[in-house]
Amino acid sequence: IDIDSGAAIVERSRRRFFRGMAHAFPVYLKFNGPATIRSNAFCLISKAQSTTKSITRAGTLCYLSAVIKVFLSSLIIAFALLAESAGADSALYVGELPVQTETGERVPTGAVLNQVLVRLTGQIGTDLVARMGLEPSQIEDIVLTRQFRQIAIPQPDGRLIEQRSQRIEFDATAVNRLIDQTGLPRWGRERPNMLLWIVVDRDGSADYLTEDAYIDHAIERAAFRYGLNLVRPILDARDRIEVSPSDVRGGFTDVALPAMRRYGASGIVMLDLRSHRNFMTGRWAWRLDELERAFERSGADPAEVIDLGLSRIAAALGNRYAVRAGPTGTQRVVVSGVANSLHYAEILEYLNSLTGIESLRVLSSGREGIEFELITSTGELESRIALSDLLEFERRDPIAGTLYYRLVW
Repeated sequence: IDIDSGAAIVERSRRRFFRGMAHAFPVYLKFNGPATIRSNAFCLISKAQSTTKSITRAGTLCYLSAVIKVFLSSLIIAFALLAESAGADSALYVGELPVQTETGERVPTGAVLNQVLVRLTGQIGTDLVARMGLEPSQIEDIVLTRQFRQIAIPQPDGRLIEQRSQRIEFDATAVNRLIDQTGLPRWGRERPNMLLWIVVDRDGSADYLTEDAYIDHAIERAAFRYGLNLVRPILDARDRIEVSPSDVRGGFTDVALPAMRRYGASGIVMLDLRSHRNFMTGRWAWRLDELERAFERSGADPAEVIDLGLSRIAAALGNRYAVRAGPTGTQRVVVSGVANSLHYAEILEYLNSLTGIESLRVLSSGREGIEFELITSTGELESRIALSDLLEFERRDPIAGTLYYRLVW
């Protein structure tokens, strides 16, 4: 058993775990940080390594015990990461609608599939099921699972209303094939993390939105519907110094760039919610790289304003990242910084998951790194890889067109 490999597994798992946790539990990371797991792993590895100094029965048992702990811990974390990765991909192919008691226990499967197709194409407000000419039997053939849920829906007055809904998961391969055969663009898992700032009108001036279950639920629902990755700032002292409520109201997205990098996001969204006598308005400003937009939407309540605003942003992102399937071609990619088999497995898993990658093979391995040949049915590969924090772009060969990246570990 290789102790170094065990240590590498723990370190790799730690990095990926906290990279994902940074979005879900930023407060925990702020006050505890990754040092706890790092120190535990370090002590475990050190203990295992130190036992090699004395080949005694007790030392050998201690050594084996430490190795087993490392191996089991790594195995548990690895399975958790695989489940997380699979869940993130399959979530794009899940739709959900409330159950209408007057129509029975089943929701219209075609409407749920249309929700998934809209998410995967960025074609907001389009009946894609009708456009594809799908019969009910064809839709049922690609259903994988059905799940009923009882959820509490927050209301503007603070009450909770119980709602029964049904989630349907569709076969990813079959859905992708339908999209490609129809000639529609497909927007896969390469979705940027957008840092969302919200201010509300309070006593005539802008103030941060802190706790509002109704608005939070509206954001979660719209993000799920359109497949958006939204990150919310924790609004600690540093956040409040860098980005003031007046900055958000003015749509000054450039002041939030340091925070964007700190949260590991790729873009910024700012929303100024204002209440009027009979309606709400939302002033939106957002940026992603060189793309920057501002617009305003009105609605009967905050949920409608949020849905209208995020749907427009999703449509713009889909227009940028969705790609149409075409004749297959090849693209060579060289990745440096690959130190062991775990690095190689990580890269292999990532490249295989990219939208439009039909297959890949290794051409060579040398001082510059590992050279892959990708068989792809879509273009814009470079822009999709740019959304990852795994590979850092170095250069493009102007003659051969080979892309060179460095593994960020």
